[in-house]
Amino acid sequence: MQTGKARSGVRGGGASLIVALAALVVLLPISLASLAWSTPHPALLVVLGLALGFTALHGASLLSVRRPVAGFLVASAVMLLLVLIPAARDASAVMHPSAVVYLLCLAQVAARERVRLSIVALGIGLIGAGMIALAEPTFGSAAGIDVGLLRLGAFLGLAACATAAWACGLLVRFATSRAEERTAMRVRQAIADERMRINGELHDVVAHAMTVMIAQSEVARALVRERPEVSERALGVVVDTGRDALRGMRAIVAAEGDAPKEPLPTVDSLAELVASVRSPACEARLVEAGARRALAPASALALHRTVREGLTNAMRHALPPVRIEVRVFWAEERVVAEVEDDGGSGRSGSDLGAGTGLVSLGERIRLAGGSLASGAGSSAGSRSGSHGWLLRAELPVLPVLAAGEGA
Repeated sequence: MQTGKARSGVRGGGASLIVALAALVVLLPISLASLAWSTPHPALLVVLGLALGFTALHGASLLSVRRPVAGFLVASAVMLLLVLIPAARDASAVMHPSAVVYLLCLAQVAARERVRLSIVALGIGLIGAGMIALAEPTFGSAAGIDVGLLRLGAFLGLAACATAAWACGLLVRFATSRAEERTAMRVRQAIADERMRINGELHDVVAHAMTVMIAQSEVARALVRERPEVSERALGVVVDTGRDALRGMRAIVAAEGDAPKEPLPTVDSLAELVASVRSPACEARLVEAGARRALAPASALALHRTVREGLTNAMRHALPPVRIEVRVFWAEERVVAEVEDDGGSGRSGSDLGAGTGLVSLGERIRLAGGSLASGAGSSAGSRSGSHGWLLRAELPVLPVLAAGEGA
């Protein structure tokens, strides 16, 4: 948010500086020329003094780009002097073009300061408009026109100009505020999306790895004396799984340019995934039917994550011994992946995991053009009274090009 405010402030300050410099280049020469050619011609000392006053007004407009309140106060003081000093009043100094930059200073206060402070600045501007209307000598020398009516019209016109400048400043303020809000909203959304992505990736990597490591560690501890070869094999799976999980976590949290380029999972990697959960307490097998078809990278990744999520949930939520069957069916337009367990000997009551795995998986599959469903399993191999669970995903396959179609 701070970055967005800083950038919008830089853009707004740049535009205001351009306007103030343009006013200096255009209005100051015109004011000096009109002052020199006015009749009756004022004394040289008065011309120099008014030229200094006009220059101070433009300096105040430049100051207001960085310090709106200070610039407005300087401009107000200069305008007050031009109204009160008899020589400046006789020369109608406040009616020269350079006086317009006072409105720029007022607009800066309205655009960049608190609303209450800008209202005070508007009040000062309206008081100044009244003083100019009352003190301007040319209004009293007009022949055949009611002086009071002329001064009232002058006040209303000057007050309208001050109010318009103040309103333009408020519009700029509101537009800048809305732009900052939109920027902040985009930043918050980007942060939330990145957190969701990291949470999903960590769940995919860590949840499966920890579940496999815990299960294999329990097997190693239970069989360390009776069957040391099985215990040693289980510990080997723990070590390999831990290393893979560590590499995966480093890839997630590393900067994009430094992240290791791991190959995308393929259908062949499903066999290794199923083999990693096998133990005396867990029987797992992979069944594949139909001719394999090509998958888009998003579909291949979603297929791999579906099997991994199903295996993780089956091991986490069912007490051993548990039997898991992974089935992959290939069709002309889609591939169906099912992960079904027999429920083991009951629910484990484990509180591991936050329950976000299926939500993240469902979103990944949806983006790949597929669908996800889960519910009570009904495998023919399940024991009587099974309370197993079935996870089923359908994903699109790439079309097969006819001969000569790709040419």
